[in-house]
Amino acid sequence: MKKLIITLSILSVFGLPALAGPNTSTIEKLENSLYGFTYSGENENSRLDRLENSVYGTVSTKSATERVARLKKDMSADLIGQEIEPVEDTFADPQDSYAEREPVAASNINYPAVDELEQMVFNKNFHGEDIKKRLSKLEMKTFGKEYNDDLSTRTDRLKAEIKPQSLMDNQIAQSSNEFYDDYVPPLGADYHLNQYQQTDMFNYDAFNKRQQAMADSFDNNRYNAPAPAPAKQYNLATVEKNILKQTYKNDSTENRLSRLEGAMFGTNFANDDNETRLNRISSAYKASKSASRYDSNKFSQNVTTAVQIGTILLMVLACIL
Repeated sequence: MKKLIITLSILSVFGLPALAGPNTSTIEKLENSLYGFTYSGENENSRLDRLENSVYGTVSTKSATERVARLKKDMSADLIGQEIEPVEDTFADPQDSYAEREPVAASNINYPAVDELEQMVFNKNFHGEDIKKRLSKLEMKTFGKEYNDDLSTRTDRLKAEIKPQSLMDNQIAQSSNEFYDDYVPPLGADYHLNQYQQTDMFNYDAFNKRQQAMADSFDNNRYNAPAPAPAKQYNLATVEKNILKQTYKNDSTENRLSRLEGAMFGTNFANDDNETRLNRISSAYKASKSASRYDSNKFSQNVTTAVQIGTILLMVLACIL
């Protein structure tokens, strides 16, 4: 007996593995969920104390069964390890879903288009049956197979194939409307509501051709415009007579140009061609003539100014006297 007591004491000191109790499996689940591992070498009370401190920040004095039940409820231990079925949006309410759902068919709803199609195909109507079943009958009779599209697409496909009187009336009305110019493609068994044909109404090629023609016309008008009239070119003899007071008809053209350039500009332009030099001399001579005419008018301008001043003085004297 004494040896047994000593053996148990040694085992308790060096870590006797805790005996599995009724709450052991639940505690292990909770520890795995919270810490990622278990404290299987500790007793039940120590493990519950640690869990309660982590979850509540305090330790309960209730029984182990009550403490485990509370932790199990608050930590949803029953759901730990179970696969949760995913939803479209975890944070969205069911009414917030934007997925298009086909309305539930009701027996008291009237479908005039389907009634007309059934009358044309079967010579009777099936008002009391589900609308999907009615469409399936029409499709099997018309196309030899059923379709899984929405109700509107299935109805339009049948109308395009069977061509009820109401649809034909609409087409006749559209063709008689002078403002109805759009092309309506024929509908067949492969018709689907989400597929449509779009015709590009803008002719980009014609627009580009018009733009290019306008640009070419502008360029032609710009380059074919008449050139401005050249400035008046004076005779060398005329310029020599007025500038140098004599002419040098027997001298060469280069010498005559250099002589005039020296007198008019203080230098010569021997590197330029004779035409350019003559145009420069003509322009300078024309400018000097305009300046001289302005100077000749100075006397008359002064006389006019003197007369104006005299008139003002006479008016002042008349006012004083």
